[in-house]
Amino acid sequence: MKTTIRLLTLFPRYGGLALALVAGGPAAAQTNNQMPALASRSAIVVLGTVTKVEASEEPMLAATGATAVIKIEQMLAGREVAGDQTGRTATVILSKPGSVKVGTRAIFFGNPRFIGKTITIADEGEAAAPGDGAAAMQALAPALQERSDAPVLARLNIAQTVFRGTVESVHPMEVAPQDKKSELRSEHDPDWQVAMVRVASSVRGAEKGSVIPVVFAASRDIMWFNSPKPKAGEEKLFVAHRPQESEASLLRAASVSSFIEKEHPVFVTDPFDVLPPSDEKRVAELLKKKEAH
Repeated sequence: MKTTIRLLTLFPRYGGLALALVAGGPAAAQTNNQMPALASRSAIVVLGTVTKVEASEEPMLAATGATAVIKIEQMLAGREVAGDQTGRTATVILSKPGSVKVGTRAIFFGNPRFIGKTITIADEGEAAAPGDGAAAMQALAPALQERSDAPVLARLNIAQTVFRGTVESVHPMEVAPQDKKSELRSEHDPDWQVAMVRVASSVRGAEKGSVIPVVFAASRDIMWFNSPKPKAGEEKLFVAHRPQESEASLLRAASVSSFIEKEHPVFVTDPFDVLPPSDEKRVAELLKKKEAH
């Protein structure tokens, strides 16, 4: 049975803001100088070719004159939201019905409407891809970088510590019997677990060689599906925070509160709290820029 998830539910936060799911937008872009503006309001940007018009591969979305199916040639932005969709098909709700035909090769700018077996993109606009798209990529680079940096900067704003480290072990947080019966535990319980991470390099607020307890939600419930889930042996860049006010209701269980008081762990709960180690330099530069202002 196919599972389709409404993105607004799956990702309650995107850089600290709720994602607005659009069903349309401005007329299709005609020139490259419009692309940076489109990229700045789009969570997903793909280079693709139209394979069907007035068609839909999403069961919850009827085919209309405003829908088309594309084959994704290159994922330019949005892997952190929808994964790498290169080589797959996607349904697009066009910003301008009838603006494309079968065989049209274009850059599609939009926001995810559904994520299931395939993705559905509500388009902000489309721009013709000249040649191999190199010129378009050059025009898009600053806007895409700014878009990519924005959610990381939002997490840096609340980060207690930023470090690259290796997960040495992962274990469930011990839950007292009274907490197991608590009304606080529900179908959306985060199932807190603790990753013990040895610091290899500190960007801010960590000591090289130390071991830091990092709390994360192991639950696969829809509320936590996309939250970081570190695994033993992994090397990651952690943008970790102390418990936030918005998380307080999830931490009231006595055993959780006791662990926080004794061990002083940090938390990773947002998709951008754990990044590839290759992002260390970029994050360090973002942090310097942020602190300079």
